[in-house]
Amino acid sequence: MTKTMDIAVFCITPQGVELAKKIAAETSADLHIKSSVLTDTKGLQKVYTFDSISAHTAEVFNKYGGLVFIMSLGIVNRVIAPLLRNKLEDPGVVTLDEAGRFAVSTLSGHEGGANALAYLVSSITGAEPAVTTATEALRIYTCGVGCVKGVKKDAVIAAITEGCKKAGITVANLRSIASAWVKKDEKGIIDAAAALRLYIRFIPKWMIDWYYEQNTAAVKSDIAFKAIGVYGVSEPSAVLSGKSARLVLPKTIFDGVTVAIARETLYPGLPEMEDDIQTDTGRGRILILGGTTEGVNMGYELLKSGEDFLVSTVTGYGFNLFKEKFGSRAALENFTADSLKKFIKKHSITKIIDCTHPYAELITPLAKSVSSEMKIVYESKVRDTEFDNEFNYEKLCYVSSISQVIDKIYALKVKRPLFTTGSKELGFVKPLSEQHGVEVFVRVLPFERSIKSVLEAGVKPGNIIAMQGPFSTELNAATIRQYSIDCLATKKTGKEGGFHEKVNAAVDCGIHLIVVER
Repeated sequence: MTKTMDIAVFCITPQGVELAKKIAAETSADLHIKSSVLTDTKGLQKVYTFDSISAHTAEVFNKYGGLVFIMSLGIVNRVIAPLLRNKLEDPGVVTLDEAGRFAVSTLSGHEGGANALAYLVSSITGAEPAVTTATEALRIYTCGVGCVKGVKKDAVIAAITEGCKKAGITVANLRSIASAWVKKDEKGIIDAAAALRLYIRFIPKWMIDWYYEQNTAAVKSDIAFKAIGVYGVSEPSAVLSGKSARLVLPKTIFDGVTVAIARETLYPGLPEMEDDIQTDTGRGRILILGGTTEGVNMGYELLKSGEDFLVSTVTGYGFNLFKEKFGSRAALENFTADSLKKFIKKHSITKIIDCTHPYAELITPLAKSVSSEMKIVYESKVRDTEFDNEFNYEKLCYVSSISQVIDKIYALKVKRPLFTTGSKELGFVKPLSEQHGVEVFVRVLPFERSIKSVLEAGVKPGNIIAMQGPFSTELNAATIRQYSIDCLATKKTGKEGGFHEKVNAAVDCGIHLIVVER
């Protein structure tokens, strides 16, 4: 045989034989097996036997482009040491332990292709590819890719590039891309990896199953499960391809290609090398006071920048939402001054970012006061509702409380109002309906506690609209027309809270709009 990019797999134990068979089945590699452990050649092709691993390796060393040794690294080092010439002539050598835990790029990582071979062996066996060349060691991001069958190379490249931009990095920061085992023959992904000069790893099904068993809060796709038997591809592939990796870009779709990016934690418990720059306030954990869209967006921003943070909300609904997106970072807390101080000390909080609702009148002054007392940074990201007075509509009026809303309803002789002011402060429902014949409608989040509160307040079951936004102008208008609503009561919640869409729907339908200002 002449030296080609063909692969040879060497093993000296029965356990090694089983792994060698797996590799050969996927790569058509030649098998070189110690005579004393080869008991069954059924189904095997191109099998060579030997008695001395050193003598046999010396005979075939330069006849293959890649050699995989399934044995201890010490044995491999002693066997190949006398055979080495230089990095331009030596074949790529990978060492795989007999338990299939690590695929170590041992010799000729770049020039001989051992790094790429380590990733190939990893894709087949599930072993962790151990690549120690400096270029790869300093790259701490991995990209998971999911796609439809027959995807084009350019579409994959564009998706990876855009995903990196959203994560605040470049393709040059990636060490590898990864996908599920079912994509191992997907030409578009393979060609994209080659074009981007990235190693590629295909994650076995059992590893993805394990990922979802361990990460119960991870978002699951029933569509993916029906198609390939696992709940997702891009997120588990990204995380499983790194060491102690965490998502900095959750799964994001770009023209049919799904991308997720994870960042490795190389030194758990210690600052990362690239995070050595200190701000004036020092590095520490951030607490997001959530409950709004701004809280979700801020969480994603901190993920992308690699910041350590927790996000807290006061409602069970909000907690479930944040847990779905940020996992164990979510906390369910109804803070008092004392409990907030304890939380800050316990979790080493150095900064609070306030993303609460503009009508949350208690938590904002509390957070400001505690931050000042404990000398930590307070930053407000409470949405600005200043420009919500810009609408010129003759049937729009502003009030300062729910009680004033009721006064306006009496004055305007409204009969079918829709309240989108929440599930609290509904004591007016029974007097309005029983004494004045007003048919009250309420729109609330589809949360059991919210619906229970509305029912206890006296709202008829048929008048409860339990939905989760965002709500477009068209959907608001359709709701108004469906229930013959003649007045919409809402809070001034800002552009992000859908206030503009409510105003536009009221204008389109020509009904009264009563707005509670903060």
